[in-house]
Amino acid sequence: MIPAVGSLLARKAILAPMLATTDIPFRRVCRDFGAAHTMTEMVSARGIARNNGFAYRCAAIDPDEGSTTIQLATVDTDETATAIERLLPLKPAAININAGCPNGNLRFAGAGAGLLDNLRLLSNIVRTAVSTSGLPVSVKVRLKHWDDPESTKSIMRTIEDAGASFIIVHARIVEAGYDMPARWEGIATAKECVTIPVVGNGDVFSARDAFAMMDATGCDAVLVARGALGTPWIFRDIALGRRCGPIDHAPPASELRGIVMKHLRMIEREFGPVYALPRIRKHALWYARHYDGLSRLRHRIFATEDIPRIIEETDRHFADDPPLLDAGAPHYRSIEQSFRKRVLYWLPSSPAGERA
Repeated sequence: MIPAVGSLLARKAILAPMLATTDIPFRRVCRDFGAAHTMTEMVSARGIARNNGFAYRCAAIDPDEGSTTIQLATVDTDETATAIERLLPLKPAAININAGCPNGNLRFAGAGAGLLDNLRLLSNIVRTAVSTSGLPVSVKVRLKHWDDPESTKSIMRTIEDAGASFIIVHARIVEAGYDMPARWEGIATAKECVTIPVVGNGDVFSARDAFAMMDATGCDAVLVARGALGTPWIFRDIALGRRCGPIDHAPPASELRGIVMKHLRMIEREFGPVYALPRIRKHALWYARHYDGLSRLRHRIFATEDIPRIIEETDRHFADDPPLLDAGAPHYRSIEQSFRKRVLYWLPSSPAGERA
């Protein structure tokens, strides 16, 4: 393991790239709770090559942010090279190639999980990223088939041979939804057939899950996605070696209040009155779901579109110091099951662009 990669994986947990979620404010909160390395949301290489403002917004990194990977969605080597050259002044710690997103439009274009159907192109993109960036390059993949280890081995060896520094394996096939459990044996297969580090991803909702995955698969670290939403202390639990549940070491609501307020106000400053609204709502509810009174808060913050009032209502909610829910109680299990199936579970349908 080269030193640069060792530092990325040192604390055994990385914040995953999540669309409209892993922005600068959320990455900062996760770092404050012990995440040594984070990732941007998915960035379109074509968008960067064409000077698209939204693509640059997704790639934004604060100068004081520390170790952050930029994740690229790409299907073209020239656009990959151009995008990386333009993004290097942001000083990312590494580059990640998205070869796992199951979105149908992305796959139709040949990007995301569509790259798994064209391993020659995937290899060329990785080689281009390595030669252009001079940084550690990783690839995030899904499994192509549940019960075909040979296809997994072919993908992993292609990525390693192309010069990637490590591989991130989401242990679901492309067609599988979040209501279908991840099958960690796919991560173990990947680990067995390559010499570079393998990072596991899928159904890590607690430090206990993280260590169980590493024990079961031999993976070198874990990528935490939904497990960090409203529960950023998961990184502290993993760094401290706690084999605990998601809220065993949750702060009391009165202590969490300051963290939530800082986070929501950072979102407001970062995105302004229009784009901040859905992000503030969802983060407020993700935090609140672990404590009593979620329904009351949900009603209050959806009764208005005024951001200062939403922040005020959230502040009042946590100032009242609602008790932490019992992790074994049916009510809490129901909330968590709904969250894990669809992270915006309180809406009749998830708005486009706001799926985490």
